[in-house]
Amino acid sequence: MANHDYYRTNPHRKGILGHVSFGVRSYEASKQFYTAIFKPFGVDLVFDDPVRKILGYGLDAQHEAFNIFERADAQPPGGGTHFAFNAPSRASIDEFFEAGIRNGGKSNGEPGLRKNYGENYYAAFLVDPDGFRLEAVFQDPE
Repeated sequence: MANHDYYRTNPHRKGILGHVSFGVRSYEASKQFYTAIFKPFGVDLVFDDPVRKILGYGLDAQHEAFNIFERADAQPPGGGTHFAFNAPSRASIDEFFEAGIRNGGKSNGEPGLRKNYGENYYAAFLVDPDGFRLEAVFQDPE
C-alpha cells in the first residue's frame, strides 16, 4: 500500500492533519464566534473546558479537529496564513459568513465565485475576533 492510501482508506484519517490548535485572547468571544460559524457545516463544540479555557470542535468527539486555548500572549500568524474549511454547500458558506459578521468577525471577502481559483470555487473569507484569517470553500458544481 502506498503511504498516501492510508489517508484515503482509513475512516479516521481523511487527510494529513490530525487537528489544528491555536491560542486566542478570549475564550468567551472565540466560543461565540466559532460555534456560530461552524454550525452551518454541521461541526459541533465537542469539548469545552471552561476552567482551563479550552474549546474543541469537530463532527463528533472522535473527530475533534479544531482546538482553541485562551492564552494571554496569543497572536495571529503573519501574512499569508489562513485556515480553509471545506463547506457542504454554497448556502452553508453564505451562513458561515453572516454568522461570522454577527459574532465579532470582519469581512475579508464576501461569498461568491472565485473563478481565478477554479471554475466552481465558491468561497467567503473572514477575520476572527483575534485576527486569524479564515476561508470557507465549496467546489462542487451547483
